[in-house]
Amino acid sequence: MNAATNTPIEHANGAPPPAADEVQLLELGAHFAIAERAGQMGYWRQEIGSTQPHWSPGFFEMMGFDPRAVRPSSTYLIKRVHPDDRILVAQEIAEAMATGRPFYYRTRSWRLGNSERVFDTHGDVERSADGTITALLGVVRDVTQEVAAQRQLTESEATYRFMTDEATDVITRHGREGKPTFVSPAVKQMLGWSQDEVVGGSPFDRCHPDDLERVQAAVITARDSGSTVTYEYRARHKSGHFVWVESSVRFVANSETGELDSAISVTRDITKRKKIEDEMLAARVHAEAASHTKSRFLANMSHELRTPLNAIIGFSDIMVREMFGPIENAHYREYVKLVHESGGMLLDLINDLLDMSKIEAGKYELHYESFLVGDAVDSSLRLFEARAAEKGIKLSSSVEPGTLSVRADRRVFKQIILNLVSNATKFTNEGGNVCVEALATGTELHIKVRDTGIGIPKEFLPRLAEPFEQASNDPARTHGGTGLGLALVKSLVLLHGGRFGVASQQGHGTEVTVTLPLTPALDAVNNAA
Repeated sequence: MNAATNTPIEHANGAPPPAADEVQLLELGAHFAIAERAGQMGYWRQEIGSTQPHWSPGFFEMMGFDPRAVRPSSTYLIKRVHPDDRILVAQEIAEAMATGRPFYYRTRSWRLGNSERVFDTHGDVERSADGTITALLGVVRDVTQEVAAQRQLTESEATYRFMTDEATDVITRHGREGKPTFVSPAVKQMLGWSQDEVVGGSPFDRCHPDDLERVQAAVITARDSGSTVTYEYRARHKSGHFVWVESSVRFVANSETGELDSAISVTRDITKRKKIEDEMLAARVHAEAASHTKSRFLANMSHELRTPLNAIIGFSDIMVREMFGPIENAHYREYVKLVHESGGMLLDLINDLLDMSKIEAGKYELHYESFLVGDAVDSSLRLFEARAAEKGIKLSSSVEPGTLSVRADRRVFKQIILNLVSNATKFTNEGGNVCVEALATGTELHIKVRDTGIGIPKEFLPRLAEPFEQASNDPARTHGGTGLGLALVKSLVLLHGGRFGVASQQGHGTEVTVTLPLTPALDAVNNAA
């Protein structure tokens, strides 16, 4: 109103201004439209007797309808509800109209877009002053994402529950103070306790007193390191006996504070495994005791046998040399020679047995000294010259450089060469070759004993250097001996801190390689100091 003329004020276009209540109504509508979009919701209103409902702007937008192309219609809307849900809608609305109570239903979309959507509708019945139903009002919200999330959560919970219910291991969740807040049903089968009897108790209630300190230390390590720690202990069964178990525990941080406020542990019964381990340990102790007993027996027997054997070898040697007069009978001379040779072979065998028993007992001592490799190789080969000549075998050696020296046990070094050359000549046929090569590279001495003998079948190579193993079971190729030769060589090489290897091809000879340090490791340490 104009105070001077008392006439209404007109707008520029000549229209009167809206009334205050109309302005407020427009503002309320705008605010409601914003609220609809924010809440992903909308509403519809169906007056009784009318064929055209009212749809809010939010309802149009949520349903994906174009207000300019789609005319609100109950029939149009119900056709877009999944066929399986249409009866539910009709029942809910009919019951609400009959009882006057609010109604609710959840429906799925039908051919609305590329994927199924889910809507929740909460509604009520409008009545006039005399109680007559005048309209129905429904507020609709898109709950597709919520339903999908709930479905995924339900499936995850079902999977988790299935795993925990069916697992034979006990899965436990511990709270801030370590008390179990959840334990899987497997605890009943493993320890005889029900889930309710375990939940809320002390985490160490059933731990064997002798294992308690170790278990607590493992848990502290898991907490401080943030990693999974596995430990073994004895857990008390409800019946009173103890069961060996293995637990793996890991602490879990609070997603909001980042503090370690709970822990997950997985426990399994290892009683059978511990029993097997105990049996294996007992068997190992028994085997070691038997091995030591065998070594002591061999050592004692070797010494006992050496005394009469030395007499046999000594006297037979005198007889072979005919030191106190000639032996007229040729057969006697042959027999004496055989006795002497057999005695020497038996002495070699006893020495090998004695050395092997000392090595196995850990009582074999090496006496280091420096010597020329060439001298040791030549003196060893000279002992086989006669035997090689009888079989027509050519012996040769090569040492580079000629002044090459090594620091080792001289007697053991010659024993290694003697055993290898003896083995090579034994399995090399007439007209063959046996060669010993020695070469220094860096801090190592490489010795190769190569022959052109019968060779070794491939399947025998892995166990060739084991005690009492021979390369062939064919009687035609049995050349005597116990199979200790290469096993003893390997053990003596390892005592020196060296390496041992065999390469062979059946029918084409064998090559044995021995690698020794030129200077023992202990000497190298002392020299460095």
